[in-house]
Amino acid sequence: MRIEKPGIVNRAAFVSRRLSVCAAALLAGSVLSPWSAAAQEADDAEITVTATRVKTGFEAPTPVTSVSLDDLQARGTVNVADFLNEIPSFTPTTTPATTSLSSRENGNNTLDLRGVGANRTLVLINGRRHVPTATDGTVNINVVPSIALSRVEVVTGGASASWGSDAVAGVVNLIADKKLDGARFEVQQGISQRGDAQNFRIGGAVGSELAGGRGYLMLAAEYQRDKGVRAQSDRSWGRKRWGLIGNPDDTGPNDGIPAQLIAQNVNMFFANEGGLVLGGHPAIHGIRFGPGGTLLANDFGEFNDGNSQIGGDGANMGQYADISVPYSRTNIFAQGDYEVTDDVSLFFEAGWARTHAVAETVQSFAFPARINAGNPFIPTAFRTIMEDNGIAGFNLFRLNTDIGFVTADTTTETFRGLFGLKGNFSDNWSWEAYYQYGQTKFDSRQLNNLIVANFRNAIDVVEDPVTGNPVCRATLTGGAPGCQPLNLFGYGSPSQAAIDYVNGTGLLQSRLTQQVVSGTINGELFDLGAGPIAFAAGAEYRKEKVRSSADETSINGGFLIVNAQPFDGGYDTVEGFAEVAAPLIAGKPGFELLEVNGAVRVTDYSTTGSVVTWKLGANWSPVPDLRFRGTISRDIRAPNIGELFASTRLSFANVLDPVTGANTFTPIITGGNTNLDVEKADNKTFGAVYQPGWAEGLKLSVDYYDIKIKGAISSLAAQEAVNLCAKGYADACATITRDGSGTITRISTQLINVASLRTKGLDFEASYRIPESSFLSLGGRMTARVLATHVMDKEFSPNGEDVFERAGEVNPNADIALSVPHWRGSGSLNYDRGDFSGFLQTRFVGSAKYDNSFTSEDINDNKVGAQWYFNIGARLNVEVADGKSVQFFGGVNNLFDNDPPAVPLNFLSPLATNPIFYDVIGRSFFAGVRAAF
Repeated sequence: MRIEKPGIVNRAAFVSRRLSVCAAALLAGSVLSPWSAAAQEADDAEITVTATRVKTGFEAPTPVTSVSLDDLQARGTVNVADFLNEIPSFTPTTTPATTSLSSRENGNNTLDLRGVGANRTLVLINGRRHVPTATDGTVNINVVPSIALSRVEVVTGGASASWGSDAVAGVVNLIADKKLDGARFEVQQGISQRGDAQNFRIGGAVGSELAGGRGYLMLAAEYQRDKGVRAQSDRSWGRKRWGLIGNPDDTGPNDGIPAQLIAQNVNMFFANEGGLVLGGHPAIHGIRFGPGGTLLANDFGEFNDGNSQIGGDGANMGQYADISVPYSRTNIFAQGDYEVTDDVSLFFEAGWARTHAVAETVQSFAFPARINAGNPFIPTAFRTIMEDNGIAGFNLFRLNTDIGFVTADTTTETFRGLFGLKGNFSDNWSWEAYYQYGQTKFDSRQLNNLIVANFRNAIDVVEDPVTGNPVCRATLTGGAPGCQPLNLFGYGSPSQAAIDYVNGTGLLQSRLTQQVVSGTINGELFDLGAGPIAFAAGAEYRKEKVRSSADETSINGGFLIVNAQPFDGGYDTVEGFAEVAAPLIAGKPGFELLEVNGAVRVTDYSTTGSVVTWKLGANWSPVPDLRFRGTISRDIRAPNIGELFASTRLSFANVLDPVTGANTFTPIITGGNTNLDVEKADNKTFGAVYQPGWAEGLKLSVDYYDIKIKGAISSLAAQEAVNLCAKGYADACATITRDGSGTITRISTQLINVASLRTKGLDFEASYRIPESSFLSLGGRMTARVLATHVMDKEFSPNGEDVFERAGEVNPNADIALSVPHWRGSGSLNYDRGDFSGFLQTRFVGSAKYDNSFTSEDINDNKVGAQWYFNIGARLNVEVADGKSVQFFGGVNNLFDNDPPAVPLNFLSPLATNPIFYDVIGRSFFAGVRAAF
């Protein structure tokens, strides 16, 4: 990997030359293979810096990370997202290891800079906005085959003035290879030490000049399959059943005794697979049912808190839900251009991607089944106890694993195509215009989802007065045609006919479309003596809309777990921008170079109205070896289609009004909100880069960042809204409707611009290309590199009043994955000699608290230790004929098979750790072969 934070630059030729050196020597640290070397050499003449829209030798003051194809190949990851998520400034909040029944995210890999939300990181393809792959505006980063890329550029800093909405934390730009001449192919296989997490990838790309060099065409395709890991119980650390449980010794506040314990062997208290009787008459309380309905005394373990217990016969969710979601993806990409004249060229891009994922979790135990005495399925021995004690009915608690696992079968299919013209007005001025169309089709099927009404009918079983067989009571009354009686007594007792009756398939289908018309100009205005002033400007029209449909049961809220709601909506945007970069002083004492940069964008949304974003930046080099850089900016995120147009629903809740003292059963409105405004963010970055002439190959940098988001989109719970309104919070009062007497008649818990988030910290980089003479007789070349991020603060307010500090903790339930350790880092050591190259990489996750708000009164152990992960790999080029070569590669991830630390959530959580930060797969191996010609 190459992190490009260059030093003093005056001219584009020098930028290109120095970037080439950095790419080859500093980061990848490996001998460039023939297929990657050719592409990189050709690309060096037209380096794109995503941090700015101007195209001169100006060096952007915003830190930019550049990752080449060779970097990806050296690491051996199966997709781009896996590689980028190892950079400490990213937080991998949405990956196959962090999603389960979140149907819109299954199998997706989105990028989340600074951990402020993936929808605040803008994704571009060749410098152009990509159609969202979900209605939350995010883009699955694997929409383009990794083998088609020449590099990926990451801007860590606000960039809305240059690129538009969503670039709050930064921009990720996937840049396809425009100079590939020939073909390259790759196949790779991986597997964990336990024999699961099997993955396979195959891809190829071909490129060639056409029409005597006037045209160019590149085609690429890739297929990847990952079989995932099905259950936590497949790992030794998972079989320890870490969990949170109430402490029986706790006597109350300020007693010096923790209220909760993190402990091993934590199971559910109130459910098991065969059925458990709780409450009611003492004669039946604590009886569970074994296979065939046999009666067993339930073991409630050492102690319980009403939800969980230590040991005993309770079930554990870690046995049932995915650790890593199985998925597959297929990608096709094409691009080309043709010179119509010496000054005008046609160009096009087209891409198609399909992701399919299947996630499973256990059937619900969310409510007890009420069993009446007349149910003929009641085992004889149990019926005798009921009759002896005059028991008319009881509540049966059950984990319905034999009724079928709820399965989210999700397919996302994305198409994007664009056609444009580009050309030159003169030697110093260029222009570009294009039309883009994209669409995402989404199909999610929730299989084996319990239909609540059918389940209630099926468990209300009586004896048929005619046949004497079990029958649904509703069948006799004519209220439920097709009802099949359900036997819940003992694992395996339900009949297939009853299972088919109580289960259904939820369906959500949507089609999101995007159209873009864009035009830009770029050139040089005049020279102030230190270099030409660069200028860029452009205008863009964008229209997005979505149409969706769902099944009738979901629309009516009939399923137990997921009830998808369809919605339609859309918006359009008109915007224009201008950017200027000016070198002010060069070659003067104390001013080797002083450059300034400014950008402004005016955007008009059909939904939220007009908004202005801007950015100011500067570079100052007092001496050739040292550069200071800094930016300030106003950035935005516009509400996405889901936030604006998600269907509203009516429910009811008891609400205590602090104003009147009345406790009312109040209508509650939930859903999207077309009155949402844009989120506004104030960004700052300041840093320094030191590349001493006395130590060739050494590079040091540090950058401070500060992101402050106001009016973040969130919602208030009904009771929370009335409590805040009573304290005088206008945003909360606006959600409440009262009648003339002051009584609450309605509360809206729809999304509003009520939350805020601020995060600040430091990024560090150190790299050193070690001289060959340091290896004595060993020979070869070695490169060392360290990246680190220190998150100083991460303050989140969900409601405008309460503020929570999320930096320094790893609680998996904290405000939708906002928690983050103070320190994270990665380091690499790369060695190259001839046709061989090898690497050693480490990833560091610093120690943290479980939850910053906890004290010794709350939990017995609030500390989570630091974790180190090590990965190794090697590549070997073998010449086969006429200078053509085949490369064999392989490696080991999590070399020392480190288990993740115990970071449990609650008795419902299927995973006793936080997969965002910690590896849940364990030691795994990969190997493959590449060929180029």
